[in-house]
Amino acid sequence: MIDQVLSRLATIGMSARRSAEADVRQSDTVPSLVSLVDPVVNGHLWPVHLPNDAPEITGVYHLAGQDDIDIDGFRLGRVDTYVLSLRSPVFDPLRTMSDSLVARVEVHEGMESWEITDAATDYEFDPRQYRAHFELQATCIAASGSELPVAFVHIVKSEAEPNALATCRVRQTVHEEIAIVVVADQTAIERQRRAITDALLGLESSDGVSPLEYAGGQRVMTSGRLVYWREQYRYQRLIFS
Repeated sequence: MIDQVLSRLATIGMSARRSAEADVRQSDTVPSLVSLVDPVVNGHLWPVHLPNDAPEITGVYHLAGQDDIDIDGFRLGRVDTYVLSLRSPVFDPLRTMSDSLVARVEVHEGMESWEITDAATDYEFDPRQYRAHFELQATCIAASGSELPVAFVHIVKSEAEPNALATCRVRQTVHEEIAIVVVADQTAIERQRRAITDALLGLESSDGVSPLEYAGGQRVMTSGRLVYWREQYRYQRLIFS
């Protein structure tokens, strides 16, 4: 049934794959971070620490943590946390840079979602610089090379009825539930849910004895502008010896 589900989702323009094939290790959020911040500091952005000959207006960042997005035992994404410091000997340029960074994060689009989760300012007496510190979180999806929306599909539940034959042979009806984890922009998630229902409801497969029916759904998590939503469908199939 999963193959039929994947094929049907592809017909509505959704990038769909088996959850077992998801590989978040291929995702790198550093290029996206650099593209966001580099224009703010006129290209003077460095990882981890500043060089000795760094100009007065600079930015420096480092990766502070990584957390997997685990759904039903599958790693379907990752949240990377960065600490970014903007520096300037004069406060007004620092405020302008900070405002520019906030605006760029708010309008960022693409497969990654960025958000500012914390911010603070201070003054460093040596070398006499104002600093603006930001905690930035990037949510990346385990679907490199795809476009939103993305769907991951796996079996989430399987239950069997007792043997229906009073002989040494076995015939059982298996009730299975399939999870479709759809990842989409918050503004599009309801539209994508309706599209999935239209595509999958009543779908039949060669090994099934009943068509797909809706079993329920729930929001799994929200990170930035992205929503991970799990829809569940059920059907029945026969196994026999």
